Amino acid sequence: MTEEKSEAISSGLTWPPTKEDLQRLYIEKMLSAAKIAKVYGLEYASQKTAESTILHHLKKNGIMRRDPALHIRKVTEEMVDAWVVRYQKGESLKRIAGSEVDPVTVFNHLHNRGLQLRDKVEAQIEAVSKHKHTPFTGDMRAAAYLVGFTTGDLYVQEHGRAVRVRTATSHPGMTKLFRTLFSGNGPVYEYPRENRLTGYEWSLDCDLDKSFAFLLDREAQVESAFNDETLFLYFLAGFFDAEGSLYFHKKKEYGAFEMSLANMNEVLLRRIAEKLSMLGYKAKVSRTRQDIDKAISRGITNSSGWIWRIVVWRYKDVKKLLRALPIRHPEKVAKREVALKLEYRSGIEDRRTIVLEWQSLKGKIKREVLDYVALAREKIAVRNELRTPIGGEMIGC
Repeated sequence: MTEEKSEAISSGLTWPPTKEDLQRLYIEKMLSAAKIAKVYGLEYASQKTAESTILHHLKKNGIMRRDPALHIRKVTEEMVDAWVVRYQKGESLKRIAGSEVDPVTVFNHLHNRGLQLRDKVEAQIEAVSKHKHTPFTGDMRAAAYLVGFTTGDLYVQEHGRAVRVRTATSHPGMTKLFRTLFSGNGPVYEYPRENRLTGYEWSLDCDLDKSFAFLLDREAQVESAFNDETLFLYFLAGFFDAEGSLYFHKKKEYGAFEMSLANMNEVLLRRIAEKLSMLGYKAKVSRTRQDIDKAISRGITNSSGWIWRIVVWRYKDVKKLLRALPIRHPEKVAKREVALKLEYRSGIEDRRTIVLEWQSLKGKIKREVLDYVALAREKIAVRNELRTPIGGEMIGC
């Protein structure tokens, strides 16, 4: 951990950031917006989004940007790769450039890649009409599930006339779920990228109709879900598919299955635990200290470095909750099927058979993840070798 990070964390930073803290970090310590975002532990699918959030708060607090010359940096191949994908989806040069570079810079790099650049009118027409966006059905249970899912693992933002949802994963099961949830409403794109933890992973995004705007104001939707048992279970299913784990705990003589939810939002997890208690489930909330630098590399930290966790461990509660939650993540559905085979009074041989089936399933999932990561690595290697633009591969349309 750097000296600047240590000092910032120990000083008790709060969110949203105060003008005084931003001045100290940006003006006095000369940290970049990207580094300040890491200090605050901003958790977004894209590091660029976290950086833009800090820039927004700098502007909001009347803090002038430093001399642009101080922000000049070499345009990397990875940056241009991302520009190519965004431009092929219909984004304008100005939007792609943002506040970091000039639109002319983006234009020159895209031109050097051999892209046929659109004129302004064509770009505007293509951006809004290239793909049909099917409106949301209005089903409250589906809405509750999506709110839980996006609260846990997705970044949601307005994107022109659309609502964009985005995530990154190394699990093909998550890609399948993302496609299942959104491909019927808009074009889903999947493209490889590098990741500091797994080496490589896949980015997923989809532009949805404005009827999905409820995902931009999830707090109100969460309140509605907590006031209705059915909607709460759908919300929790989505949240569990994004952030939950089902695992075999070798406690005592026989072992048993347990469920957990991990997230940085202590308030939300405590509310979930309280609601579960009201519904008759025994749930425990705990926290774990994380190595800040390691957690930042995973994109799961905040300035305190604490990970909060809910655990449901009693046999009858785990079995009841697994049956009650309409989970949809393929990996977790498969795990649930194995876990529900274990009875409280299962004999030693039955338990041994179930444990072997569980280990086999875990091995299968691990192999699928390794293959998926390897595929991302291969695609990036081919791209770098040919040095030609590769756009996102549209799937599920």
